Amino acid sequence: MKILRQFQINELVFDNIRDKSNKVNLSIGEDTLEIDFNRIIDSQFSGGNVPSKFNDYKSLLNLGRYSKAECGGFVNFFKVRSVNGRDYVLYSGVNEVSNSHYIVTIHKLMIE
Repeated sequence: MKILRQFQINELVFDNIRDKSNKVNLSIGEDTLEIDFNRIIDSQFSGGNVPSKFNDYKSLLNLGRYSKAECGGFVNFFKVRSVNGRDYVLYSGVNEVSNSHYIVTIHKLMIE
């Protein structure tokens, strides 16, 4: 696992009440990722869509057992396949501000 990019705290943020589109395209050199923030929100209670590697990813980032993400949200690792077929993992924090109001902050982009 290698960290490709670290985002600033407010660089890539989604608010499901304010933002009109839940999908964002992210360019990575010659490749492109489509990030669907609603799918990240849907996976918040399981810590993402890579449950078998969740603890490995936390260890890689030196996150403790009860750590929160850098933004204060719940830690989430979400695997996304790029247009060119490569698998990337997004490390994000998911904050439930109030009932069904979520803010997702992407912190890091990693590749396996």
